[in-house]
Amino acid sequence: MSRFGYRVAVALVCYSASVASAQQPPRHRPSTRPSAGRPVATVQDLMLAMVDPSSDIVFEAVATTISIRGEETKTPKNDHEWAVVRNNALTLVEAGNLLMMPGRRVASAASRAAADALAEQSASVAEKASAIELTPDQIEKVIASDRATWIARARDLVDAAAQALHATENKDADALLASGDAIDAACERCHLKYWYPKNKK
Repeated sequence: MSRFGYRVAVALVCYSASVASAQQPPRHRPSTRPSAGRPVATVQDLMLAMVDPSSDIVFEAVATTISIRGEETKTPKNDHEWAVVRNNALTLVEAGNLLMMPGRRVASAASRAAADALAEQSASVAEKASAIELTPDQIEKVIASDRATWIARARDLVDAAAQALHATENKDADALLASGDAIDAACERCHLKYWYPKNKK
């Protein structure tokens, strides 16, 4: 074969290979988009691990007591104490965001079993009907029936906790005290809707 013929043959092989490669479907490439998070903690877990302890820190950061020594006002005294309150306010904000995450269960299987056992201990149908607190399954049904309200209640917590966060960043004790009232009100509105609705009186 002449050099010219050899070059033509090589060119044809390369061309055929490129055409075949172009006709093959593209290889699957792993997605670089972040996947949606999967809830692990239950609503009850978030309350016990984040909301309750963090709200206590915010509530107790500013307080006035009256004793035989007179009136005493407690406020954060230094950068470290303000930082502690700030971190807990931030935790409350993010706890509210986590509550909005879809797919989160209200309580664990063990908590559900305990609630069912307690309900079975009721002496009569009348006592069961008059029970103040809803069971985890009942709470989930209420949430599922109107998820928009659940989201709104969680946002109330986020907004109230954000007030506390802003107050700590400005080292404003009066604003921090007011934010405690807002957090308490947000929590109570949610509890009256989902935890003990029969206790509205």
